[in-house]
Amino acid sequence: MTIAEEISIYKVPKTMAFTQFSEAIIEGERTVYHLKYPSLTSDDIQQMMNVVEANRESYLASLTTQEIVEKIDQAIQKWLDPDYPLRRRAEQLLPVITGYDKDMVRLELKKYMRTFRKKELLRFLDEEFDQPAMLDEFRPRKSGGMSRAFGPNTLFHVFSGNVPGVQIWSLIMGLLLKSATLGKTSLSEPLLPVLFAQSLEEVDEKLAETLAILPWKGGTAELENAAIANADAVIVYGSNKTVETMRQRVPLDKPFLTYGHKISFAVIGKEALTPDLYYETIYKLAEDISIYDQQSCLAPQSVFVEQGGAISPKQFAQILASELGRYHKKRPRARLTDEEAMAIQKLRDRYQFEALQGDQVEVYASQTNTAWTVVYHEEAGFEGSPLNRSIHIFSSENLERDVLSIKPYQSLLQSCGLAVAPDRLFTLADRLGHYGVNRICSVGEMNSAKPGWHHDGGFNLLDLVRIVDIERDVEQKMEAFDPDVE
Repeated sequence: MTIAEEISIYKVPKTMAFTQFSEAIIEGERTVYHLKYPSLTSDDIQQMMNVVEANRESYLASLTTQEIVEKIDQAIQKWLDPDYPLRRRAEQLLPVITGYDKDMVRLELKKYMRTFRKKELLRFLDEEFDQPAMLDEFRPRKSGGMSRAFGPNTLFHVFSGNVPGVQIWSLIMGLLLKSATLGKTSLSEPLLPVLFAQSLEEVDEKLAETLAILPWKGGTAELENAAIANADAVIVYGSNKTVETMRQRVPLDKPFLTYGHKISFAVIGKEALTPDLYYETIYKLAEDISIYDQQSCLAPQSVFVEQGGAISPKQFAQILASELGRYHKKRPRARLTDEEAMAIQKLRDRYQFEALQGDQVEVYASQTNTAWTVVYHEEAGFEGSPLNRSIHIFSSENLERDVLSIKPYQSLLQSCGLAVAPDRLFTLADRLGHYGVNRICSVGEMNSAKPGWHHDGGFNLLDLVRIVDIERDVEQKMEAFDPDVE
């Protein structure tokens, strides 16, 4: 017997009322979920922005940064309880909505939420501001004078839906800046930011009233133009096409942060391929590839493997293929669209043909499906993959020389997972940074960016604030206007 269940995938201020709704239907094993959300007009968007901004002025703007951090931490602490109803709801529904393995969702959700605890948020603020209190008041500068940082009154976020949780990071950024928020979610994953807003509401109802989160069809110019017009700043996550489309609509004088398509990769030195280390290195890399099926821009798509270890780069590729097969049995990959499956098959066909021509290429792949694919290249190079657990392995005689292969992709590069001897770390890091990499991490940690990291090589909060300076002579000269001064 199939059960029907209606789920609201939106959160708006309580004063907003809607009469027209749309829905997306998701079929679970025994339940058909009707994901309900309002049918919007541009007037609805304008009214919503006005309401959250008014709520910000009456409450959020008066809170100190420390108070905001405390309230976020209280909500996060709820999520760290395995029996918290909203966490259990997320663990139940996110695998159905996204197609990701339920154990993967459970483990990654727990790990991700821990990055927003009080101590992590304080580290993040300290990373960006010498004095986080400058978000609350004018603070003295080392060079003299005083400065204060003002965040946007209103933020419009355009979220992607490929990886659960990214939306929460962006929402928290807005709260730390004391900004009212309108977040447009993707129907690929519209649930988690709404559940997080509900947990904030349990902690502080007035704080949650500064947020509006709901989906609509991407590219609906009427709604997006209204949101842009009523926002002081815009943040966009998604494909390069989405980013460029939005860029054309945002006025040049309005802050516009974008997080578009990026490519990450790994670099494995021979020191990580000794008899006692090579399997652990491969195991960690397999996790980096498999978590959320490489949908994150942090996941590797190519790997440089250095010659001279206990196993050759080709053996590395073969063992990695076996490890990806084991991982798939433990945590299966999500179901693909026809286009995604065709992209993987096209990759396989191309390199299997080249292998037949003797072009020093080998393909190791799952036999009855497209669950995982490893393409081994005898010569150094660099290439993006169609994702969904598809990876290129490039043999390298010398990593310091061969990483030059990434240079043509400079504008697209994101993270590099590194496993080399310590005396090579800074030489390689310097070259990687020169060629365009903006984050260097350990293999096994590629999908776990730490609080305060410089996303896409820039700042997070600092790129959104406006700094107001009081020059150092002003205080002294103002003393002359005090009637009590002799």
